[in-house]
Amino acid sequence: MTLLTAAQSLGMVELAGVSWINVLSMQERHVARFTIALLLPFGDHTLPAEISSGETRFWLDQARLLESTAPIQDQILELHRSRLLGNLASVQAPAIEGTASSLCIVETHAGSREERMNWMRSVIMMEGRWPIL
Repeated sequence: MTLLTAAQSLGMVELAGVSWINVLSMQERHVARFTIALLLPFGDHTLPAEISSGETRFWLDQARLLESTAPIQDQILELHRSRLLGNLASVQAPAIEGTASSLCIVETHAGSREERMNWMRSVIMMEGRWPIL
């Protein structure tokens, strides 16, 4: 599974709410953790109870094991070119001395301040709230 296919495996609502992707690389294995910027419960009470009632909470992050041998930067570029999560910006944090893992942080909808703000407004509206932005 590549980063693109991992993103495509998310549910439609989850995909619309992806804010960040953290890719932890440990030697030959990579795990992508998708941070979903959705606040529950949603305001529409006609939706299923699991997302429209209960205590205030965030949507659970989604993790996927990436089994592709392609370099992570190439996978990020492939996801960026797909525009599935808008324009992407990424930062690679190298492995700390004595460890074999590194972290890549990917921000979605990061082409411009306007792109990010429009995406944030759409997420807030999806939750059934009104943006103050």
